[in-house]
Amino acid sequence: MRRFGRGLVASLVAAALAAACAVAPVRAADMSVPPSYKPPPVALPPAMYDWTGFYFGGHVGAGLLLDSVNPVGTPATTLVNGVSIGPVGLIGGAQAGLNVEFSPVVIGGEVSWTSSAINGSANGTAGGAGVGSSERFISNPLWIAAATGRAGYAANDWLFYAKGGGAVMRVGYEEDLLTGGVAGPNQSIGANRKGFVVGAGIEYGMTENLSAKLEYDFFDFGSQTYNYNLTPVSITSRLSALTIGLNYRFNWANGRPTFCPTC
Repeated sequence: MRRFGRGLVASLVAAALAAACAVAPVRAADMSVPPSYKPPPVALPPAMYDWTGFYFGGHVGAGLLLDSVNPVGTPATTLVNGVSIGPVGLIGGAQAGLNVEFSPVVIGGEVSWTSSAINGSANGTAGGAGVGSSERFISNPLWIAAATGRAGYAANDWLFYAKGGGAVMRVGYEEDLLTGGVAGPNQSIGANRKGFVVGAGIEYGMTENLSAKLEYDFFDFGSQTYNYNLTPVSITSRLSALTIGLNYRFNWANGRPTFCPTC
């Protein structure tokens, strides 16, 4: 009886082990395979607009001339009072320059040439030339050339800048005597006025190679005496200009954006 009991227990243990071995592969097959590990994507720093490089472009806008004409010396015909000439006219031209960015500071230089359609006149009372006589003065700036330094602050694709330097204006002046509304003796003088310019502007980088700007410039050409036959005069000349423009830029990064390591 004991032998029979021991044999029965052994048989049961063997059957249990065989059943466990048969079920184990099924359970293993039912288990899902864990997904493979994928590292998180590396976040690149944001791209920053690169202002470094040469550029050239054009501009157009309006110019306001402020000429103050005052008599000097002892002329044959005396201008009783000084006159002011303040015409507004169309201006436009071209510019070229170089920027170097030390993020966020941008420094550079620019040369520009601007053609002018400004033309204005003013009449002043003439003494010693008969009742109702007057002297007419005409100012006609032909072009303005400037060479300036620039310094600015770059806020990515926006550039806020100031500029300053030397300027030359080619201008034509005329003086004539009006009697009863009829022009009499006339004299013309052409001159190159030298002075300085200061200005400020904002520029937006539309693409890596194309930018647009809005700029204000103030020109001061000081005072200069001109020995007209009728009345020698001193002319103090200033000019304000507001322009918009486009620049094509040769980016030293070859069109590739730089990256901001601290962003």
